[in-house]
Amino acid sequence: MYMRVRLDQNQDMDLAVGEIVSVRFGGVLRHYGIVTASGRIVSNSRRHSGVIEESLLSFSQGRTVKRHGICTRREPRMVASRARRAIGSAYDLTGSNCIDLARHSQKRVPSPWQTARALLMTLQDMRRR
Repeated sequence: MYMRVRLDQNQDMDLAVGEIVSVRFGGVLRHYGIVTASGRIVSNSRRHSGVIEESLLSFSQGRTVKRHGICTRREPRMVASRARRAIGSAYDLTGSNCIDLARHSQKRVPSPWQTARALLMTLQDMRRR
């Protein structure tokens, strides 16, 4: 099910609930978000110090929005719901960033960064005892 979302004053975009979208920043990097049932985007960014829900216009800041589709067999509304439950969570470049939010929302396996960070934290805890 697609919905029409306002991208800017002259352009609308058809997006699906639970779809992953991204915008380019810093030259080669991308910032990712999840589309909600209200047509807003949930994303995790350093600029906002964590997970927030914002309009597509605010998310894109005038940049071209790329659609990545729905990358899971999970119910799209469940993906959006999992993303919204993370609102207010803190940002961390190596453990909780926009890609991690997108993966978590779709219940995909942890990224190599997440696995390495969890291992490092476990070893540090073991050393303290």
